[in-house]
Amino acid sequence: MSSLKKELVPSTAEMMSWTSEIFKQGIRRPGYPADYWAEKWVKKQFDRMGLQEVTLDPVQVKKWEANETKLKVWLVDSPQDIYDIPCFPIPYTSPVKDLEAELCLISDNMSISGKFGVSELNLLTFPVKTLKSLSGIDRFYDPKNEFDNLEQTVPFDYKIRAFLEPQLKDKVVGFIGILSGYPWETDEYYVPYDAVERDIPGVYVSRNNGKIILELIKKGTVKAKLSYKATISEVRSHNITGSLEGMSDEWVIIGTHHDGPWNSAVEDASGMALVLAQAKYWSQIPKEQRPFNLLFLMNCAHMAGGKGALTFSEKNKEFFKKVVVGIHLEHVARDVKSENGKCVPLDDPTIRWWFVSRILPLEEIVENAIIYENLQRSILLPPDGFPPGRDSPPTDGSFYHLEGIPFISFLTAPPYLFDTADTLDLIHEESYQPLTQAVIRIINDLKDYTAKGLRSLVLSKKERHKIRKRVKKNGI
Repeated sequence: MSSLKKELVPSTAEMMSWTSEIFKQGIRRPGYPADYWAEKWVKKQFDRMGLQEVTLDPVQVKKWEANETKLKVWLVDSPQDIYDIPCFPIPYTSPVKDLEAELCLISDNMSISGKFGVSELNLLTFPVKTLKSLSGIDRFYDPKNEFDNLEQTVPFDYKIRAFLEPQLKDKVVGFIGILSGYPWETDEYYVPYDAVERDIPGVYVSRNNGKIILELIKKGTVKAKLSYKATISEVRSHNITGSLEGMSDEWVIIGTHHDGPWNSAVEDASGMALVLAQAKYWSQIPKEQRPFNLLFLMNCAHMAGGKGALTFSEKNKEFFKKVVVGIHLEHVARDVKSENGKCVPLDDPTIRWWFVSRILPLEEIVENAIIYENLQRSILLPPDGFPPGRDSPPTDGSFYHLEGIPFISFLTAPPYLFDTADTLDLIHEESYQPLTQAVIRIINDLKDYTAKGLRSLVLSKKERHKIRKRVKKNGI
């Protein structure tokens, strides 16, 4: 196992202080004041740590703002009884002024032309044991034998895109998404965040407010009037990079994104703290003991279609040839439960996902580091196929795989990732140092590999399956 100077690893208190400082600045969406503050603050930290060539690289992104939202609903037969329903505009939808139309539940056999389409949304929940079967890797760390009895709720309902870009035969005039399957009471759900401009208005309403709408629909014809202001503007955000020289001509990239949907402690102030911890640790290690050159990346605009990561990828094609591995770090997340309509933190971490290239030695290095640091609830996943149909991981680190770079992308997917429940008490702070130490061990254990050598070991799905099948059969 690799050498590690624990005395140089930033303390949990320091990492939490970074996270808290980022969190308290406010909503950190691309183009918002708190995100501009974060860019300058990250540069200052990189400079203080002695990183070289600290750079803010401009990226044009779409900034979305909305306010003055009003939704009124009433029974046509009782127009005097008007309900004011709190709601939240769906990102990148069109503004609207006093649009009045009938409400209609979206279904296969009902015309919704000229109406507000209404649908209940449910976050996806699945047994954790399905991850083991989907992974095709059979590498996981579950010392408490929990996986076969756990369920995981992730912060997505995969129907939402279809409703906003209706593939239905009729054209709705607007959309109302009821967060019926959300674990707690909220309408502040920042999804989708792909920066795709949509030509219809749409809002979310909470579970309890949605019940009011559904009960009215049961009673008869219901109408609604919707208004909100929204603007989309082109603004300049920045990718931030800094580097440290090592004993190789080749590179390891360690990165995350600096924006978030809200103040967002877990998404992704916690990932920023993990990258800062790596930068501070390696800045204290002599050049002669750094196995590679190290590039630290905080990319922008994850919440605007991943524009920062895409731009970084487009600009660095030649540089990527010298990258041994790309490491992307997000979401030091605490597991939660729903209680009386509230999000309640638990002691354990959220299930940890480690997307890893199909390179057996790389998988083994990652798995060994996980076990050594006792990072329970960890599972290694392949670079594609999860969620089903994807050809790269659902992270800002996906460009590594698409560019053919060996990669490790760590994240979790707690249900609160895109709403205002993501506060400081949901950081699983006990994980800060073990995660930091695991990544240090991984980098040190890669010291005998080159970019070309590691890439030559990439396996296809079929090859990987055959090897693991043979290993399992022979018990080795």
